[in-house]
Amino acid sequence: MSANGKYEYRIEIDTMEDAKKLVAISTKLKGKIVLKSGAKFSVNAKSLLGVVLAKKLNWSDLKIVMDNDYYTEYEKYIVD
Repeated sequence: MSANGKYEYRIEIDTMEDAKKLVAISTKLKGKIVLKSGAKFSVNAKSLLGVVLAKKLNWSDLKIVMDNDYYTEYEKYIVD
């Protein structure tokens, strides 16, 4: 779904392997891709340290926000 010219989807990262795969996907794609929780927290989805931090801190309502619509690449992690 598009919001403010960005594409935003709610996601879940269950395991450390999921975090690594998400970063691997993100680093291959163009544009800015971030993980957000609420209005306060965001990290670069291309940073393993950032994604691991988001997982370890159990951010609630985790969303991936990107400049381009890469729904199919992240479909495994997107929840309704």
